[in-house]
Amino acid sequence: MRDPKELAQALNAVPMSRRYLLQRAALLGVSMPIFGSLIAACETDDDDDDVAVDDTDDVDPVDEPDDDDEEPVDDDDEPADEPEDDQYGGRLVLMGHHPIETLHPDDDGPTVTWTAINLIHEPLIEVDHTYDLEMLLATDYEISDDGMTYTLTLREGVVFHDGEPFTSEDVKFTYDWFMDPDNAALTAAEFISVDSVEAPDDHTIVLNMAEPDASMLRRGLTSMIVASHHHEELGYEGYSADPIGTGPFQLLEWDPDDHTLVGAFEDHWDGRPYLDEVNLRIVPEGSVRVLELETGGADSSIWMVGVDDALRMHEQADELGIMSVETIRSTLNHFPMNNTRPYFEEKEVRQAMMYAIDRDQVIESVFAGAAVKATANIAPKIEEYYEPDVRDYPFDPDQAIALLEEAGWVEGDDGVREKDGVRLEWECMVITGDEARRPQAEMVTEFLSQVGMNMQIMENPQTSGPMREGTADMALYNWGYGGGSGEPDARVTLHTDGGNNFNHYSNPEMDELLEAGVREADPDARREIYSEVQKIFAEDVPCIFFSHWEWYNQWNLRVQGLPAAEEVQWGHQLYRSGILRNVWIEE
Repeated sequence: MRDPKELAQALNAVPMSRRYLLQRAALLGVSMPIFGSLIAACETDDDDDDVAVDDTDDVDPVDEPDDDDEEPVDDDDEPADEPEDDQYGGRLVLMGHHPIETLHPDDDGPTVTWTAINLIHEPLIEVDHTYDLEMLLATDYEISDDGMTYTLTLREGVVFHDGEPFTSEDVKFTYDWFMDPDNAALTAAEFISVDSVEAPDDHTIVLNMAEPDASMLRRGLTSMIVASHHHEELGYEGYSADPIGTGPFQLLEWDPDDHTLVGAFEDHWDGRPYLDEVNLRIVPEGSVRVLELETGGADSSIWMVGVDDALRMHEQADELGIMSVETIRSTLNHFPMNNTRPYFEEKEVRQAMMYAIDRDQVIESVFAGAAVKATANIAPKIEEYYEPDVRDYPFDPDQAIALLEEAGWVEGDDGVREKDGVRLEWECMVITGDEARRPQAEMVTEFLSQVGMNMQIMENPQTSGPMREGTADMALYNWGYGGGSGEPDARVTLHTDGGNNFNHYSNPEMDELLEAGVREADPDARREIYSEVQKIFAEDVPCIFFSHWEWYNQWNLRVQGLPAAEEVQWGHQLYRSGILRNVWIEE
């Protein structure tokens, strides 16, 4: 039996710079021996943005039934009307704010990258924009009474973009690849409770569990499937630049820093998509994305434009000829910090930071009030699991100073506190391409300086690698700590061995709760477990937890077939292939 902890530990040592260089080598056709010297010399890292880490993105409340009671939606139940001829054709233009450095399903964390990968690949099950489960490459599933076996029936008649048939061997290959410690796959965290995967026939897949895992339906089984024959031939690096999936669109062009172009797959199992092409352009500047939206140069921006512009466009949607979708994200806007650093390792220091920052003022000034202040790791909107009775951190600089002084941090001649030769000063990496993050970091810097802490801002478009590897002090993210896809599991970000434990946080009691949370199927018992998780999180302050953003995505009205704005609970999911394969352009 595979040791789940050994697998999880492998996730903390992902060679991000090597991946990036090898991807570029595959793209440019440079041989591996020639590129080897560059790999040894370069220390760049994968892009960090809004990930999807815990759930690729934000989360809305759902009534979480027992796993056996889940009722996925199958598109085949309600066949669509025959489309008009003029619905076919046209190019949908989307915009992202950061490079798409890979097209491998294991790297689908950042929202923009996930969008490109999801157009090409499909999972067995998907979570839709209302948090319902939808059957894709699987048509049915059965979970044993003891939760130790998942048996899925796969869709027949599905082919990959090269015409090869999709079978259970592709699913087994994909899951086994994720689970292999030698691959250091980020997605391995979703399969940590799986002992083995079987493919008894072409259209059946069986997961044998090492222990019950209530998160499997909404986490592991939503992982996208690769073409095994193609992946075996090219390996990780080659596949990242030349992917083959079963999705409604196939790769036509890929320039990581400029655009990703996909074209309609004529033989998709659900029929040819209406669109001829989807072009995902990289436009880092928010002001340029606004101009493109207002002039019709692009149809939608996956990453929200600046808050002021987003609010203005939302209010003027009719006048501008756009549909504006408003949701509240449940990912956590936060400052992860390396808890092993001598200036962060004491809980009292981290608590003092929370008291020192006027989060209400930052939310009002930077986000125009369009955010909900966080109380712990799970958002208030997630009513099923939200626990309000946790330690509170009102703005109280006097309390911050008292905590620091009691812990022995003395103010130096320059105003910066120090203890045993260690100064309370560090660097905070802030991702570029998001207009709100720099001013947010600047305000936090000023508040912390008032109590004797010195935070220096360093802009960096690629911030996930250094935090994951423990080579950076702090960053500013908008990622999840439980609640993704309607699932409160937070092992990947809060467990000691979590693959995306960017805080390098470790608490044995937290680890035990997180492990118990996925073993427990009873909803009431799960709520109690995740209530305790939130209480410990608020007490330990593994990161500066800030807020949950209000989020606005705009769509040009020429894009038809989208759900009505008022029906959308998870705006991120409007960019999934299950939606985009059914939209069309009305000129």
